[in-house]
Order: sequence, then C-alpha cells, then structure tokens
Amino acid sequence: MLDAVFNNYNNDESIDFDFPYFSIDVGCIRDGSMKLSVLGCAGGLGGREKLTTCLQVDDDVLLDAGTGLSSLDLSQLLQIDHVFISHAHIDHVVGLAFMLDSVLGKRQAPVTVHATPGVIATLKAHLFNWKLWPDFSVIPDAEHPILHWSPLSFGSTVVLKERTFLSCEVNHTVEAAAYLVRSKERGFFFSGDMGSTPALWQQLAQEAHCDAVIVDCSFPDTEERIATLSKHFCPRALIEDIQPMPYSTQFLITHLKPGEEENVMRELRAHDGKRLFDSLKKGEIFSF
Repeated sequence: MLDAVFNNYNNDESIDFDFPYFSIDVGCIRDGSMKLSVLGCAGGLGGREKLTTCLQVDDDVLLDAGTGLSSLDLSQLLQIDHVFISHAHIDHVVGLAFMLDSVLGKRQAPVTVHATPGVIATLKAHLFNWKLWPDFSVIPDAEHPILHWSPLSFGSTVVLKERTFLSCEVNHTVEAAAYLVRSKERGFFFSGDMGSTPALWQQLAQEAHCDAVIVDCSFPDTEERIATLSKHFCPRALIEDIQPMPYSTQFLITHLKPGEEENVMRELRAHDGKRLFDSLKKGEIFSF
C-alpha cells in the first residue's frame, strides 16, 4: 500500500519520500521544518500522563483530538485548520466537540476534519447528532458550517503546505487509521490505537529512514488477553509485530494504561534491549 501511494509522487519534485536519517532528542527542538508538539498521550485517567491523545503539527494541524486539546488557549485553537482523526473512540475525539463550540463565530473558514468514511459516519451518528452534541456541520448554517468533513480512504494522501499525511489501515476494534506524516525531508509515523498489523510494519520497514514511530502499547504482558481482546499492544505482541523494522528506528510509546507505565517500558526493554524505546510525554516538542 505505502509503496503504491508513494510511486504516484515519483514525478513530483515538490514531494520527497526519501526518509533522511535523523535523531530525536526527547523534549528538545532540533533544526527542521515541521514541529510536533505532544498535547496529550495518556491511556486513561489517574496515571503519570493526565490528558488523552492529541498531537499538534506546527500550529495548524492536529492528530486526534483527545483531552490533550485542552492544553491550547483560544488564540491557539483558532489557528487549527485541519484535524486528522485515527478512530472514533471518545478518548481521541472528545476535544473536537469542545473546540468547535469554542471557535464558532470567531473564524471565517471551517475546521476540516479528515478521517475514513467509516469513522466520519460513526461520529455523525453517535457524537454530532443533536443528542449527544450539536451537528456543527450545519452550524451556523449548512452553507457556511464551522465543521467540514473530508473523507480520507486508506492509502490516500493529503498535502498541506508541503507536509504530507498518508492514511494507513491498522487493526483495532473499530475502523482505524494510522498516519505517516512527512515534511519535505523528514517525517514520523503515528499509529493511533492499534493491535497486531504485520503487513503494515513490513511495508513501513521498506521506507528509507522512517526513524520515528509513535505507537500504542497499552498493557503489560500480564494483561495480554485483555490487550488482544481490545486490539491494543502489550510488549510481547509489539516486539513480535515490529520485527521487520530497522534497529535505527526510535519508538515513542503512547497510550500507556494508568499505573502500568513503568511495567510496560521495563518489559519492552527486557524483550529487546537493542531497540530504542521511550515513553511519550506531554509537553515534548520534536522537529522534523
């Protein structure tokens, strides 16, 4: 899937899909053209991390919209033009509902939400349905809504200001996408929530210098059965899935369940001490 999509861009000099090697100093900004800020990365309430999944690319794009979105003030929310949703679970979308309410009447252009057709259908039916929350796709009116849905099928790419966002199918309890995000010369992979998806890692490993992977590893090995049922990773399963990936890849672990943070990270390193594992933390900023 990935190679087929990238081949479509072989003749476009403005988009370069050769992943150049780069290193990440966790929590530090390095020279580059695209900034990634961690607004939230928790796998629940009460743990080391307090806010759920939301990553900000530069000032205008979000990857998921969990409670981490509450880190932004109104002036920052007004700069968000695009939101890429991985899946429809509430910990990844609740901030979107509140953000739309906050920016309504304060910006001219709508906020564009990119997601698979199935995810959009779920959010329309169960969140923005006038029962749980207003349907902002017709507010203030259907001709000039504050919310614009943009269906994004698996394998499709959106280009925004020389940044590319490629939607990749992953295995979860509901329809779910991961995103390969690129600037002209650098990039990273964000998994959203996922369980075992061997074909994806085999394809991703073939992309030159895909050095940063943000991936869910929610449960310790002692809860492998729950991880399997809920289609999340535990350390043993993640290690098995990522075997095709080069050892130069840095894995930033997200969605750790409260109280299990140290156990999961210890088990990952015990299973494979050669790999580069770090837990993602709110407030970290990376540059690509």
